[in-house]
Amino acid sequence: MITTKYVRDHIGEIRQTLKDRSSKFPIDELLDADEKWRGLKTKLQGMQSQRNKASLEISAAKKKGQEVKARIAELGDLKKSIEAMEAEITAYESKIDAMVWNVPNVLDRSVPVGAPQEANKTIKTWGTIKKRKGPNHADLLTELGLLDETRAAKTAGSRFFYLRGDLALLEQAVIRYAIDKMYKKGFTLISPPYMLRKKYYRGVAPLGVFEDALYRASEAREAEAMKEFEHVDEELFMISTAEHSLAAMHAEETFSGADLPLKYAGFSPSFRREAGSHGKDTKGIFRVHQFNKVEQFVYCRQEDEEKYFDELLANSEEFMQELNIPYRLVLLSSIDTGHQMRKTVDWEAWFPGQGDYRELGSCSSAGEWQSVRLDIRYDEKGERRYACTLNSTAISVQRTMACIVENYATDKGTVKVPDVLVPYMNGKKEIGRPE
Repeated sequence: MITTKYVRDHIGEIRQTLKDRSSKFPIDELLDADEKWRGLKTKLQGMQSQRNKASLEISAAKKKGQEVKARIAELGDLKKSIEAMEAEITAYESKIDAMVWNVPNVLDRSVPVGAPQEANKTIKTWGTIKKRKGPNHADLLTELGLLDETRAAKTAGSRFFYLRGDLALLEQAVIRYAIDKMYKKGFTLISPPYMLRKKYYRGVAPLGVFEDALYRASEAREAEAMKEFEHVDEELFMISTAEHSLAAMHAEETFSGADLPLKYAGFSPSFRREAGSHGKDTKGIFRVHQFNKVEQFVYCRQEDEEKYFDELLANSEEFMQELNIPYRLVLLSSIDTGHQMRKTVDWEAWFPGQGDYRELGSCSSAGEWQSVRLDIRYDEKGERRYACTLNSTAISVQRTMACIVENYATDKGTVKVPDVLVPYMNGKKEIGRPE
């Protein structure tokens, strides 16, 4: 579990990272609160010892028939002081606990320092982009009668959707294609819980900066209603990616070093309350509140972090290349790298309908950040070390479908099916208006 000791032991790296991230995290306030808390704890121990000694002395004096009224009054005052100090210590503990869980991860040395606009670094491009602007996926799919956002807005709200006919079949084709590839690569398939308790969610993501984007699955219930759910933590959150369930799965466990790496492929829907701003991506299935993903996740030794980062990224590239979708890899800058990540590479695919590259997924290493908070370790020749956790999108299903539609749109208003997906489409090579 993350503690202030861990922060103090890594304070040099943390300070440098906060500077590189341009983070306003109040590290000095945290350290000051920790110092005062430790001072109060020491003082409290002295006062408790004094109280215990005074209680024994009063008891002994009573047995001798001595007057103890004044001593009892002094002991009462001491007990009140102890109670006040205990309350102060509890307040400091709450403050420290709220802060320490949200300390940003230490950045990898390869991460370029600076703002995204200047420091994000394109490290690879692949494929031939279509210079001619094509139809936007939302317009084409609505015209074909395959996407219904109007009825979804009526029944669920904005940024939801109904998929019909061949488009619903394409969704399943993309999912099964990704799952089959991960299975063949030796990843263990996981269908995870779609909800996490708050105590574990804060171990996989910084709830202090992330909670507003999550859907709460359970709020405070009436006492009578809670009897049926006594085993359930009131604070449950819908997951925003399978990564979070996979990271929490081994909380409070210790592996043998010989068991590593553990390679998982998780499939789940993802739920996100925040879905863009300023009217961007209001149409279509690119940025929505509910979508499906197949996620890669690895637990490994600390020294193998770079090896498996490269492997996960290569797997993700393979998906794009087999789908024949032009893309580029972007190493995120220090300011753009996620709070809990040491390093992230996004892949951005070409959308002819928008005439631009858009993000389809990312590959990241959290290093020890998640394992320290979730107490996930491995034993290496008698030494217990924190595991390294890495994750990478295999397929973000709705965004990939949107990209396929724009890249494979035909002049006759239909959409060609990528060759690798045809076997999953019952042999259908083109999708169009439902019959």
